[in-house]
Amino acid sequence: MSGDNQKTGMRIKNGLAYAKSRLAKLAEGRKGLGGISVASFLETTIIPIPIEVIVAPIMAASRTRGFIVASVTLAGSVLGAVALYLLAWVLFDDLAQPLIDLVGGQQEFEDLEGRFAEGGFWVVFAISITPVPMQLAALAAGATSYPIWLFLIAITASRAIRYYGLWLLVLGFGAGIARIFEGRKPDLRQDAT
Repeated sequence: MSGDNQKTGMRIKNGLAYAKSRLAKLAEGRKGLGGISVASFLETTIIPIPIEVIVAPIMAASRTRGFIVASVTLAGSVLGAVALYLLAWVLFDDLAQPLIDLVGGQQEFEDLEGRFAEGGFWVVFAISITPVPMQLAALAAGATSYPIWLFLIAITASRAIRYYGLWLLVLGFGAGIARIFEGRKPDLRQDAT
């Protein structure tokens, strides 16, 4: 049984690595900014890989373009969140519930629904600023018919803090921050030159 679990774990790990490499190629291609926006949209909707892993090295490679990269990432993320909100609002039973089942988030979704009744704005804000899968907040907001204007404000503000904050970290600390997001140790000798 443990051999099957290891194989499944390796398949998931390989699948995530493949998705990450495809998103990185999309973001760095000839149409880089459009690719970043699409990658951010996909990260917010169906691919649970933090976009920071992709955009931090791009921001470090061109610090002057970092603000634009953060803006495009924000736009793609907000569009993805709105798409999921509308999906849940219009077709929750037919499409959103299977997506929740796919990511194994039924219990988390039910917990979120309860929290929305108490303070939905801060729930959306807190989830979208942290690495918790944003999909759950967007689906819960749409499924509970949370006011879309409050949802947009919460998503935009929290994701702006996240992406522009990353840009400021890259400006302040350079490529070392990008290496941290890639899971590597920063090379302090190279950054100092």
